[in-house]
Amino acid sequence: MAEPFRKEIAPSAETVDQKGMGMRVAVIVHGPEAVDNGLAARVLEKASALGHVRAVVGGTTAVAAVIDAGLEGRIDMSERALPSETIGREAHRSDLLLLVNQGKDIGSSLAFGRLVMSKVNVGQVPVVQVEEGLSIIWSGDEDALRRAGPFLDEEVLDQRGMAVPAAPEGTRTISGVRPGENIWVNGHVIGRAEGTEVSLSQAPDGTLLAKGVRLKPTGIQRLGGFDLRTAIVRSGQIRRTRAQPRSLPAGGKAVYLIDHCAERVLFLCRDAAYVVTVGDDTSKIASSLLYRLGIPVLAITDGDEDGISDERLLYPGSHVFRLVPGTDDLVGAEIASSYFEEGRGSSAPAKIEEMASIIRAACGEWLLWEERS
Repeated sequence: MAEPFRKEIAPSAETVDQKGMGMRVAVIVHGPEAVDNGLAARVLEKASALGHVRAVVGGTTAVAAVIDAGLEGRIDMSERALPSETIGREAHRSDLLLLVNQGKDIGSSLAFGRLVMSKVNVGQVPVVQVEEGLSIIWSGDEDALRRAGPFLDEEVLDQRGMAVPAAPEGTRTISGVRPGENIWVNGHVIGRAEGTEVSLSQAPDGTLLAKGVRLKPTGIQRLGGFDLRTAIVRSGQIRRTRAQPRSLPAGGKAVYLIDHCAERVLFLCRDAAYVVTVGDDTSKIASSLLYRLGIPVLAITDGDEDGISDERLLYPGSHVFRLVPGTDDLVGAEIASSYFEEGRGSSAPAKIEEMASIIRAACGEWLLWEERS
């Protein structure tokens, strides 16, 4: 476990008490939007005036946004943890917890905060959810909240003691859904929303049940065994906002294969020389994320894209293989069985061009075209 407050922003002289100790402030940044719009940077500046700051980012696309914003030296992006997990860990060693987020609307912001807070017990430690133009108070007594004044924005919603409407047992309701948006479960698109009301449940045998969703059988199949109670569920595109992409210095030697759940690459593949990706959406998301780490990809695709990301980035040295529809999984499975064990290359060639030649041969007559960056 990371040492508490090992990433610190020095407090200003005016806010340090007579013992030389300022407040201990934990900033939990959720999602890329709050980084892209500058909110996270502004919160960090305000927090630095109060005392010692530990800033942590949650969510893979938020890590990409942190790199784009040049904040990797101020926000810890070493762990992949849910906001509730981070809040639960930081509560006992913090005087103030700030959950920085940018929802689609007030309804989705409240729903997100309720879901997070329903999983933690912070006692009287003040927790304030900070959004653009909106602050939501979830816990804390009046004395503690007075020091949170800089983070109480134009509109303040006090949710302390408010009863959270209980969903039916085993049901997950998704807020802020737009008709036609993709619905995600654990990184897989399982269908498209047919309206603004979407709910998911799970049968005793594990089968996913959905209301308000046009299901995608292949996406559900890729889910495999899962628990809806702890699953990451969301809607829409992977990143609604944009920023100028940046790349960090690379230099890894490992080789990986990713055929689903592309968002894990920023945590799993940081020591990679290159990564083989299988599937259109997986390849598009993974290549854009790995661009931030300076890692090229060998992408095996067949044109079956759900459109969950508008961003298309390929780090120099990457290859994209476009196959006949319905064949990318077959080629990916052949490469995986021959060269990879549980995602990590055990006998894969060290040089990317060697592996590109192997993939090209495996594609055979199914290969329609190849792109090199």
